[in-house]
Amino acid sequence: MGQAKQRKLGAAGTHDRLTAEFVSVSIDPTAFGFYDQPAFLAREQLDPAYLEKYAEWVATRPLDAAYEAHVRETVPKLASLVAAALTADDMQGGCIAASSMITRMLDRLGIWSFGVVGSANLDVPHLDLRRCLHTIDIKDHPDAVLGHAWVCAPPFFIIDASLALQHWAGTLMAEFVPPVVLADASTRTVRPLVEDCVSVAVREDYAEHAGRLDSKLHHRLEPRLASFGSHFPAREVHLGDLRVRYVPIAIRQTDVPLEFVNAGSGKGRPAIEIWNDEIAPAFGLG
Repeated sequence: MGQAKQRKLGAAGTHDRLTAEFVSVSIDPTAFGFYDQPAFLAREQLDPAYLEKYAEWVATRPLDAAYEAHVRETVPKLASLVAAALTADDMQGGCIAASSMITRMLDRLGIWSFGVVGSANLDVPHLDLRRCLHTIDIKDHPDAVLGHAWVCAPPFFIIDASLALQHWAGTLMAEFVPPVVLADASTRTVRPLVEDCVSVAVREDYAEHAGRLDSKLHHRLEPRLASFGSHFPAREVHLGDLRVRYVPIAIRQTDVPLEFVNAGSGKGRPAIEIWNDEIAPAFGLG
């Protein structure tokens, strides 16, 4: 049996096992957004990592031809519309809001998805240009959100409609970052390196105290990185001259409906306004 077929069978087995587990505790996995169901939330109270089961269920869900065609037609269109709306609002640094609104919108469009947070590292090798959004860094202020956020909706494992709005204005990097990044299962998986996850400042601080640089520091500071990555691997996306390495560290789903995503933030339009004014009409929805 070929490796691809073995992986497919293994994924199907995992999906069936998780489906049975959800049903056994009165969770209905046939409903979009079932992570909001009281039975799911009760389990999450007992196990903070329970949301990963939802993400693994989505990631291993078998795709028939009709559904995959629906995803491949819908996701690029939605991501482009959201990216255009965020750009129109100059919503810099709004990756959490972007991923939250996209997952909620995908629920309404009949597509299974989940949000991911992690590090994103951008390189333009021929210019020796590098910019990083690390999850392990020194915060500028206590409420600072580190790293980056994106969405997974198989067969797309990276849907990023906000990378171009991460304060690149006035920098050379702005010339290379596209409005939307999409990557499917054909995108190369990579093993995370310390420089992918930990900022220079943090690495140097640890080196000063330890008397040496630690190439495994990311695993010491994120002990679950390896086990988490076995289910949600890091990937390197090639976009012309730009290389972006995405390193997931956690699953993140908004706990509010679309009507309340980015409402009252004072930064960009509420998600429901974007949905009503731009997304729903574009998809022929009332």
